[in-house]
Amino acid sequence: MKRFEKKLPDAELEVMKVIWHNNSPISTKEVKEIIDRQTDKNWTQQTLQTLLNRLISKGFLAKDKKGKEYIYTSLIEEHEYVEYENGQFLKKMHGNSVVSLMKSLFDSKKISEEDICELEKMFKEKRE
Repeated sequence: MKRFEKKLPDAELEVMKVIWHNNSPISTKEVKEIIDRQTDKNWTQQTLQTLLNRLISKGFLAKDKKGKEYIYTSLIEEHEYVEYENGQFLKKMHGNSVVSLMKSLFDSKKISEEDICELEKMFKEKRE
């Protein structure tokens, strides 16, 4: 797993999600269109460009020029970042205890019967 200095701010994570979930490389124009269509964000082109540049400087994206457009390619896989975020959350909120995390989910009633069945299946497969 790659090392990250710290978690991404929400706006930068929103941009990364667009890039991770769409064909890469992706142009600035395409990123803006998707964000405009899928969220309630009304970012200007300059705001988006600032976010993209921050992601480049943090090592999350590479930028190339294709004709008149800039295109962006993710240098970090989504699963790598999710693994990092999960680890940080588990450490910060549950002292690295998966049991503590699961107990809090059960106590808060955030787990459905369907979730429990799926977890049982995953645990069974893991043991085999």
